[in-house]
Amino acid sequence: MKNNVHANPVNFRTFRRLAGFLVLCLLPGAAAAGIPPHPEGDLVHTLKVAAVYNRDEIQLRFVYPTETPSWYHQYWVYEDGDWVRYGSGSEGPDPDGLYEDRISVMLDDGSVGGFAESGGHVTVHPGMRSTATAADPEEVRNHPYLGEELGRSDVRKFILESRDGAYGPDTWGNVLPAGDLDRLRDEGVFLDLWQWRAHRSNPVGYADNGYVLEYRHSAAGRSMYTTNQDDETGLPARMYDPEQTGIRALRLEALRAREYGQDDPYFLTEDNAIPFDPDHEWREGDALPHRLLRKPEGSRGAIRAHGRYRDGAWHVNLTRSLEAPDRRDSKSLSPGETYHVAFAVHAGAGAQFHRVSLPMTLGLDVEADIVARPVTGDLDEAEAEWVEIDIFYPGDPTGG
Repeated sequence: MKNNVHANPVNFRTFRRLAGFLVLCLLPGAAAAGIPPHPEGDLVHTLKVAAVYNRDEIQLRFVYPTETPSWYHQYWVYEDGDWVRYGSGSEGPDPDGLYEDRISVMLDDGSVGGFAESGGHVTVHPGMRSTATAADPEEVRNHPYLGEELGRSDVRKFILESRDGAYGPDTWGNVLPAGDLDRLRDEGVFLDLWQWRAHRSNPVGYADNGYVLEYRHSAAGRSMYTTNQDDETGLPARMYDPEQTGIRALRLEALRAREYGQDDPYFLTEDNAIPFDPDHEWREGDALPHRLLRKPEGSRGAIRAHGRYRDGAWHVNLTRSLEAPDRRDSKSLSPGETYHVAFAVHAGAGAQFHRVSLPMTLGLDVEADIVARPVTGDLDEAEAEWVEIDIFYPGDPTGG
């Protein structure tokens, strides 16, 4: 299904705000104008992208240069006799460096209006969290669908096909009936969303599979991470197994100093963890991961990943079947066809502080911005054609 009914007004608004934002940021006094500066101070970085495929699978490759890589993400820290969570994921970079790097891919086959022209901006609307126009959490909790059905207290990415009525500040609440949303999923009217997470997915060899329709959803199946918390006590549920790792906990000062390398147990899995011991003599500054990693199942775990920081850059490969693992949350890809893609990089920060690309085309052995070349054999060993892409800080495109 191709529905471009909302494309023109959204595209005009998006590019007008984007142009205005870029102009303001290049002028003296941009901060005084209310434009939040990017945490690293500059607007544009470079992301290298390549793609190859064989008869069964496709592989997207990325190289992202950064001097401050982060494979840490949210830790419990023993502080003044209590276990306190560090790494909140709030606006801007985490002050302790305890938030992971991420690379995201949005992919569409022409079903979502405006995506080919505006990319990820078609998912950002007034009312979204982390924007100046964010909806009141209590109002979202009381919403009959977002709050009562989904159990949410915030508004996240959505496409306009999932809403009814005229576009405006209340659009976020005008969610279509459940039957209509099911019909859209059956027709493939959603954006495929691949998310590589340096901490929450990479150590176990996966990227996170999801989609965007009326909300940003995870694909069907078991996640590759869960929360390391005992719901009854509010304490950590697991700690490191000293027989496996030689430790019971990490140290906060070592995390801040980035002393734990990629081959160290900076993450907690079902294989290196044992039940938390509240009676152990914990020391001030002991730290345990707030996430427990595990092997995913179903469509959620359909994207294999290998990421490594070396030579001043992240090198990341994402591999998935050409056929959709579940047609209600993923897109199938076919040789000879062209698709629309957009990329984003979160560098040690959550929410708004990230960089995005303009929309591009991905062609499977056909002319496009990024050409996936057909190969035989192991995709990891195949040569690929690299494309350099500018990614920029988008500011607050809701106009706040």
